[in-house]
Amino acid sequence: MHVMRELLDKQIVDREEEPVGRVDGIVAELRAGQPPRIVQFEVGFVPMARRIHRGLEGWSEKWHKRFGIRRSARYHIAWDDVIEENVHHIKVDVTAEETVAYDWERWLRRHVIGRIPGATREE
Repeated sequence: MHVMRELLDKQIVDREEEPVGRVDGIVAELRAGQPPRIVQFEVGFVPMARRIHRGLEGWSEKWHKRFGIRRSARYHIAWDDVIEENVHHIKVDVTAEETVAYDWERWLRRHVIGRIPGATREE
């Protein structure tokens, strides 16, 4: 399997097929005398910036600490959580709403959408 070609930038979906993000980085374990083993995926701007240029990683970390909405600049998904991998996506055993992938949506809901008159449901 050509890991870089097959996995990087592939869509990740949760168990209900809700998008979580794309594979921005791969963490592998190096073992003596054996091939590397994929341990987890990285999702987020920092791993993506590192792929563009090594120097952008530190800059994007600082930017995240100062202005970031997400709880973490990187989100890790363990390879053990992978349920299915096909041509279209990688399905993982997590819930998208519990991940940092939805931090932006929660922030927008609270600070932007929630301030629009009539935007909240009153039951």
